[in-house]
Amino acid sequence: MSFSVDGLNAYYDTMTTNARNSSRADSATGALSGLSSESSEEEIVEAVESFESYMVEQVIKQMKESMTSDDEDEDATMSQYKDLYMDATIQQLASDMVSQYGGSMTEDLVAQMKRNYGIE
Repeated sequence: MSFSVDGLNAYYDTMTTNARNSSRADSATGALSGLSSESSEEEIVEAVESFESYMVEQVIKQMKESMTSDDEDEDATMSQYKDLYMDATIQQLASDMVSQYGGSMTEDLVAQMKRNYGIE
């Protein structure tokens, strides 16, 4: 009788991916929910950029998934390393895109947040 760990690897992959995504989502929304009328403009800009970065990251990940297919012959351990590296790369790319090209959208969101909290 043989024991296959393929199902366990797939389960582990799913659980770690969900945990990473949940952690990033909590971080992005937590930054926004931590704002108040006493928040400085720098804190608002940082929270908005964090949220924008998360949103861009999710768009990039969805584009990647729609354009790539799963390799069933790939080693499970190598797949985990590749996914971890790819996630880190996408996070950095999204952050860089928001920093370099987010300009007017970031400014609009910051202005809206300042109006919502009555910050001048």
